[in-house]
Amino acid sequence: MRWLAGLPRQRRVIVECGAGEAEISGFMSKHFNLAIATDPKPPKSAYPAPAASPVGYVKCSAENLPLPSDSVDMVVSMQALHHFDLAPHLAEAHRVLDAGGIFAALAWGEIELPEDVRGACTDFFSLIDHFWEPERGWVVSGYAGLAFRGEKVELPRAALCRTVSVEDLIGVFRGWSACKAGQRECPGPLETALASLRMLRCSGIRISWPIVGQVFRKTRNPSKISNSNRQT
Repeated sequence: MRWLAGLPRQRRVIVECGAGEAEISGFMSKHFNLAIATDPKPPKSAYPAPAASPVGYVKCSAENLPLPSDSVDMVVSMQALHHFDLAPHLAEAHRVLDAGGIFAALAWGEIELPEDVRGACTDFFSLIDHFWEPERGWVVSGYAGLAFRGEKVELPRAALCRTVSVEDLIGVFRGWSACKAGQRECPGPLETALASLRMLRCSGIRISWPIVGQVFRKTRNPSKISNSNRQT
C-alpha cells in the first residue's frame, strides 16, 4: 500500500470504489490530502463516516462518481472490480483521473499453503470447486487481460501472511462463498473432507494470500483501449 501511495505524481485525492469498510481509504488518508470511499451499499459500520473520520464516504456506484473531471490522483478497488459494469467504470475512472493519476484494480490471489496441508485439502478443494462464482478465475488471475487507457505499471510481489491453527484454517475455509454454497448442497461430504484436515499434526500453519491485480497510469495522450477488456 505504501508503494501504491507513492505512485501518483500528486497526492491530493484518492477514491476507493466498492470500498466496503473503507480499509484502503483509511490507510491512504495518511498519504493523501483527501480520501473518499464510495460504495452503492456501504455497510452501516462504515457509513455515514463519523465527523472525526479522516475518510469521506459517498454512497454511489463505481460507474457514476460525483466528482469533477481530472480531479483525482488515484482510483483504487480491492476485490471489487468484477462486481462493476466494467466499461462504464473504466470510462468514469479515466474521466475523474488527472494526468499522471493511478488506476489500480487489486484482488486476492489463490491461498498459498504448505505442501502437506494442501495435500490434506485435496478432497475439500475438489468438492467446492463447482460452487465458485463464474468470475473467480478472472479474479485470482489478477484481472488478466484488463486494459486501461494509460501506461501499465508492474505490480510488485506482495502477500498477506498469517500463521494459523488447523481450526483457524477451517474457519477461513468456512468463510468462503463456495464453501457456504457447498454446505447447503452436500454438507456430509464437505464435513468429511474438513474432518480430514483435523488429522494434521500442525501447531502452526503458515498461509498467505498474494495481492494481485492491474495498475495503470493515466497519460496525457492515452492509447486506444484494447478490445481485450473483459466484460462481466
